[in-house]
Amino acid sequence: MQPAKLKAGYGMTLSACLWFGLFPLLQGGTYARITHDKWIIMLALSGVTLLCFLFDLATGRLSHFLPGGKRSFRSFIPLVPAAALLLWTVLSCLVSSFGPDTWFRSEAVRYEGLISQLCYFFLFFCFFFSHIRLKPVLLSAAAGVLVFFIIVLLQRAGGNPLGLYPSGRSYAQNPEFQGTIGNIDMGTGYLLLLAGLFLYALLQYFPKFSSSSSRSGSIHLLPVAIAFLITLWLIITMDVQFGVISLAVLALVTFLRFLPGKYRLLVFILLIIIVLLAVWFWPGHSGGLWELHEVLHGRTQLSFGSNRLAVWYYSLLLSGESLLTGGGSGTFRTRFNEFLLKNDLKIPTEQDGKALPDYFDTPHNEYISQLTDHGLPALILFVLLLLLSVFRKRDGLLPLLTPCSAAVLCYAVQAFFAFSVCIVAPMFWILIALSFGE
Repeated sequence: MQPAKLKAGYGMTLSACLWFGLFPLLQGGTYARITHDKWIIMLALSGVTLLCFLFDLATGRLSHFLPGGKRSFRSFIPLVPAAALLLWTVLSCLVSSFGPDTWFRSEAVRYEGLISQLCYFFLFFCFFFSHIRLKPVLLSAAAGVLVFFIIVLLQRAGGNPLGLYPSGRSYAQNPEFQGTIGNIDMGTGYLLLLAGLFLYALLQYFPKFSSSSSRSGSIHLLPVAIAFLITLWLIITMDVQFGVISLAVLALVTFLRFLPGKYRLLVFILLIIIVLLAVWFWPGHSGGLWELHEVLHGRTQLSFGSNRLAVWYYSLLLSGESLLTGGGSGTFRTRFNEFLLKNDLKIPTEQDGKALPDYFDTPHNEYISQLTDHGLPALILFVLLLLLSVFRKRDGLLPLLTPCSAAVLCYAVQAFFAFSVCIVAPMFWILIALSFGE
């Protein structure tokens, strides 16, 4: 007797389509309060997700993915670090020296308080126990990025579609804000998720990346291929350095997949040597490559990475004050700036005559943020969850990526340079949940 075929849930498939097709485009009509508006939209759409989940549960579309269903015991392993991370996040807030007025909503620090954290975990668990059809989600995401692309083009041409730029502002004055995501760092994070998702959805039609039994129907390939090219173009032209770095890591993992197993390690080592040699002899005088060149030559400056190096270093020092539980969600800004003042530490205001930001409300590194806000156990659990997703399938040390785990890999790389925010984070938590059911 053959096992029962998994039934995709109509409700949760619709929810995923809304998150990847509609959520990136929704906003309140101005960049001035885009984080607040996205936060409200996230909460509302999470409510819709709950209704979709209950619909699938009522119609029996979750039977294979709930305890006692057809899913193997091993497939529930990711629930352990996820549940532990949830509990530790709540604990870090409850034992924080700050009150709920700081860590619960965290309005002053991009709404990354406990409410948002609970929302992310809620989405993770809902989609972890769901089975969706990926093709409608891919088409919805493709349609969404096409609309995003058109809006960006109109802005770069001097227009102000949707009135997103406040009065007196424009792309020419503020190129760091584009599209319906807002800041290009966040926009690049959104696009990187789609780059991994689209690329490996297309690669599933190559025998090396998927069994023939899983490749059915190809009507969606053209729009997904077009969307993938648009996504690449947007990442490159937004000119955010970690976007190119993340794409390079994705390209390397994909390239190694095409090689025979016995050559992969050798080729990987050779590529690393070539890159290090190129950086060592780099003749430039600015930019990320030049900064890495200076680091290799022992001429490190705290101002490197637009002061990221300074804020990372000082944040690591700060984490030592409460290594186990951190300070609680959304408490970094106050703790960090008090720490600088107390220890007479300074963040550089310029590098080679170029003004740099010297006030930070996040560490601009999601891993360090977990460490400072929720403590070392939270950081370990978060990294473990990422590794379980990316290396869920592997050939030796090489991860055998799927569409959702490829998106997770891209997010994991950019997380070294960016931070969690409700504009992008909900989509990441959905994708990491879905990656365990692919």
